[in-house]
Amino acid sequence: MFRVKPRGIGMTEWLDDFVVRAVIAGLIMVTIAAPMGCLMVWQRLAFLSDTLGHAAVMGVGLGLLLQVQPIFGVLAVALLIVFSLSRVTSFNTALSETTLAIISHTGLAGGIILVGLLPANTVNLEAILFGDLLATTTSDLLTLLVTTMLLLFVLLHHWRSFVAVSVSREIAQAEGIEVRNVQFLMYIMIALLVAVMMKVMGVLLIAAMLVIPTTSARLFSRSPEQMVFISGLYGLAALAGGITGSFHFDWQTGPAIVVSATLLLLLTLVVTRSLKPHLE
Repeated sequence: MFRVKPRGIGMTEWLDDFVVRAVIAGLIMVTIAAPMGCLMVWQRLAFLSDTLGHAAVMGVGLGLLLQVQPIFGVLAVALLIVFSLSRVTSFNTALSETTLAIISHTGLAGGIILVGLLPANTVNLEAILFGDLLATTTSDLLTLLVTTMLLLFVLLHHWRSFVAVSVSREIAQAEGIEVRNVQFLMYIMIALLVAVMMKVMGVLLIAAMLVIPTTSARLFSRSPEQMVFISGLYGLAALAGGITGSFHFDWQTGPAIVVSATLLLLLTLVVTRSLKPHLE
């Protein structure tokens, strides 16, 4: 599942089908990362996705030790963390930075130990941590597509509730929305998203791809839907920049995408600051 992309890609190989699969996987990732990223920023859940991403390494190790697909191990660990947090009386208290930091680093450390127990050359730890977009298989692509369609369906069906809870939990509850249930559904969706995006972005970079384009879009968005759309455009630009950098400079694709997203954010900050005096 986790293989390193071949080095020194030539133009003929660049047009091969593995690149087509990588581009399609990237487009699917951007499609779901835009709305999910916006909801996470609005509800201050970026650290939760980071925690689940780090703990996913343990899921990979468990999956390989049990000789099942790593994605099932990752999903099991992520859901276990979410369910464990949900059993706490105050869910917001459970999501404190200290609690998430402990879970995050313990999961990462434990996962690395489990992976180290596996026979040599069984798994590429670098691919787990930083992703391997260009090694996307047809099976990976199908899994990503089905999961994205499921998440989009849930998002469309509960979008009003998600936005209402993001704006004000008290007002949402007064409107008859089951705030706790909506939040719990959101956390399960994040767990599922982390499980499928791990292959594309790696466990250390998932949160970055969800948060950075959204932060850029937030600087000049006027509505939730506009912010999702603009975030998607930033995500597409970051994807294009990352794949181009990987081709021309032989960079790893996942980190290149994140660096591209950050450069776009910095550029947006410079532009908005320079235009602000003229707009006042």
